[in-house]
Amino acid sequence: MELDNTLAEAQYALAGVRAWHEWDWEGAETAFRRAIELNPSYPDVRAFYSHFLNIMGNPDEAMAQIERALELDPFNAMFQALYGMDLLYVRRYDDAIAQFQNVLRTVPNDLLAHSGLWSAYYAKRMYEEVLAEERFFAVGDREAEDALARGLADGAYPGAMNRLGEMWEARSRKRYVSANMIAEYYVAAGKNDRAFEWLEQGFQERNPNMPYFNLAPAFEPLRDDSRFKDLLRRMNLPELQ
Repeated sequence: MELDNTLAEAQYALAGVRAWHEWDWEGAETAFRRAIELNPSYPDVRAFYSHFLNIMGNPDEAMAQIERALELDPFNAMFQALYGMDLLYVRRYDDAIAQFQNVLRTVPNDLLAHSGLWSAYYAKRMYEEVLAEERFFAVGDREAEDALARGLADGAYPGAMNRLGEMWEARSRKRYVSANMIAEYYVAAGKNDRAFEWLEQGFQERNPNMPYFNLAPAFEPLRDDSRFKDLLRRMNLPELQ
């Protein structure tokens, strides 16, 4: 930026840092808009600007930006998966599922598409399908496979989510694990207090996934809790309808 602040790529990178690391929403908005002004045909900035706009509670503009990104680069699998996430965030769950499945037809192991399917199935209470996605993520991870199997034996779907949450929590003592992911498992297991403990950790460590907690279907059961509203206030995020 010091060398040349007229590069769209530099403004785009700055927008990402301000949004997902610094939580400087006003600064991120300025940088995103400047990047688009400098290069209106740069699809990457529009794709991620769409997520930022959803975080800020502006879904109509978010969809316009991701649709424009796909017009500019229609065969980009990452943009296709990001579009699926945008559909998820505006609660168009059936459309999101169809979009993620379309991505997986060309990129069968796309992690974002599988993660999005997990969330969409969870939102629709399609728990067998959620477990199928968990089996995908557990392939080759004997500890995860064992936690899933033992959890199902303990108490069906909630038991499986609880065991997986405990497994990832134990791993987090040895290496980095996203606090938000652990929180998602505990919500799914019905352990909201544990989930809030991990969301608080995500807040303290400025986890780049934290801006999404207001959008993710996994955290919908927490929305009426005063602790959820307190996190929104501390992050200066809007209450979504």
